[in-house]
Amino acid sequence: MESVRCSLCDKEESLTLFSKKDKFRISEYNFSVVRCNNCGLLYVNPRPAEEEIVRFYPETYSWKETPEAVSFFGRLIKRLEKIYRDQLLDYEVNKVLSYTALRSGKVLDVGCGAGDRLEVFRRKGFDTYGVEISSAAGHAKEHLKLNVVEGDLFKAQYPGDFFDVITMHNVLEHVHSPRKLLQEISRVLKAKGCLIVQVPNIDSIQYRIFGKQWAAFDVPRDLSYFKPLLVTRLLENEGFQVLLVDHASSWWHPPTFTLSLFPGLDPQFFWQKSHPLWKTTCARICWVLVTVTIAPIFTFFERIIKRSAIVTVYARKR
Repeated sequence: MESVRCSLCDKEESLTLFSKKDKFRISEYNFSVVRCNNCGLLYVNPRPAEEEIVRFYPETYSWKETPEAVSFFGRLIKRLEKIYRDQLLDYEVNKVLSYTALRSGKVLDVGCGAGDRLEVFRRKGFDTYGVEISSAAGHAKEHLKLNVVEGDLFKAQYPGDFFDVITMHNVLEHVHSPRKLLQEISRVLKAKGCLIVQVPNIDSIQYRIFGKQWAAFDVPRDLSYFKPLLVTRLLENEGFQVLLVDHASSWWHPPTFTLSLFPGLDPQFFWQKSHPLWKTTCARICWVLVTVTIAPIFTFFERIIKRSAIVTVYARKR
């Protein structure tokens, strides 16, 4: 573990808000979340160092298309999950294409997981690249035949002015040095290239309601927590022009609300082999019922007053 200053303003003074354990119980350590007294960033302190953070990502952290189940029912569930994820990712990718007006080019997904978002971009005619620090990178390369580097963006060593679009969906909060990462992104992004950053929003209604029980607090994999003002300031300081802060998401994708109400329904637990099929099936059914009935009403209200739990920032390299 390492004790750190605020990664945005480099100030040391902070206030401890709460502590939480790792939901996967990889470590029994109580991780403290603090708030910077200067800029308001929330961050984990102390936190795992860069060389040890990978061990906190279990094999089931990213959804994978190839099912482990051998039964017909198990394979059917996996197929339905695939259809659901494709719908969500298609929604996200179409929004990127709408805001960038691009129909082809080179796209990089930083923190691409098992590569399913890149697969959607590839189907739409893009040249796709990805970086991922966890073992999910192996799935993206072996099963989807994607050009993915297992490691961080610095390890990939892409040439300068190479990409038309770079996406980071729920990645910035996992990064040890956000400023350094954005500087490298600026280097490899073409002039006037587009950057899309999606993060949990600590200025949201959900955070105010659920507090430390908010499902977006995934310590210690998450290291920092932002609000739109902080993301905007960070991007502008690193040479980007912010075009839009988007509070809208797919009606069928309100994950933090469902999991804040019912933490036991977390799909990442369903993917673990140790759980019997009947138990995971019941949990999946409950997750679907909450997601398609209660959650969309709440997330619609969040969107209207611009206090959504997840925000997506669209920016262009100056």
